[in-house]
Amino acid sequence: MNNLLFTALIIALLYYFCYYLPSQKKLNANPPLKHHQFTQTEALVSNNHADLPSAQFIPDPEQIKKLQKENQEKDKKLKELSEVETILDQLLKGIQDLNNEL
Repeated sequence: MNNLLFTALIIALLYYFCYYLPSQKKLNANPPLKHHQFTQTEALVSNNHADLPSAQFIPDPEQIKKLQKENQEKDKKLKELSEVETILDQLLKGIQDLNNEL
């Protein structure tokens, strides 16, 4: 029985060190980059930075005011909803108290 266990262990270790580990090392190796591939910065340099939005973007004051007004309305709705939530919590507590009294 000990010989069988020892043999199985030796076979498992040989498999691990001779087959499994070398195949994992091959998968982790990075392939070399080819010379004809371009990086993103090279593509932008070739376009003379014409496609960058920061060079062309000018904020519209009317749109900014509109967005600020929308944000204020949303904030007001959120405050109202939190108030409604507290009122509902109080009502639920009251209903539970009534049920406990009955």
